[in-house]
This record gives sequence, structure tokens and C-alpha cells, in this order.
Amino acid sequence: MNSRKCAVLLTLQQALLGEVSARLRVVTVSYDDTSIHFECFYDGEITEEDRESMMCVETELIAVFPETDRITHQILRKDYPGAIPKNCTWVFFRAE
Repeated sequence: MNSRKCAVLLTLQQALLGEVSARLRVVTVSYDDTSIHFECFYDGEITEEDRESMMCVETELIAVFPETDRITHQILRKDYPGAIPKNCTWVFFRAE
């Protein structure tokens, strides 16, 4: 595993601590040498609290990675038992 991958995965997992609600199903991430994008899939209506939590996660990433990195996220509704993406890098996956 290369150092960028380790840094992205560990930092994102650490940033999620305390920000995961019961409705969060999956968090995926894609990245390259200068950008990180994570997607959060929720079961049910996405609340303002959910949005604030993921903004906190993004802020944690911004604090760790160089200011030249572009860090973004997207919040999506994907109700259970709807299929979630399988061909991506998972950072968080709740038991279902």
C-alpha cells in the first residue's frame, strides 16, 4: 500500500470518529496526488446535522493535507436495502 493511500484512508477514518450517525451506510473515497473526494451514503432523509458532520470531516482533511490539495465531499441518499457502490474504496461500511 502506498503512503498516499495510507494517509488518505487513516486520516478520513480518524475524521469520521464521532461524526457517524446510525443512518450512515457507507463512506467511499477516491483520490489522486492532489485531490480527495469522499461520498457519504445515508439511509433516509439527510438532515442538517448530517451535513454539518460531513463538513467537519472535510475540515479535518483540509487541516491535515497540503493546501494545494482539493478536498470535496458529496452526501447522497441511498435507502436500505438499495445497492451501494461496490467498485470503489470503502472507508466505512455499516453492518446490514
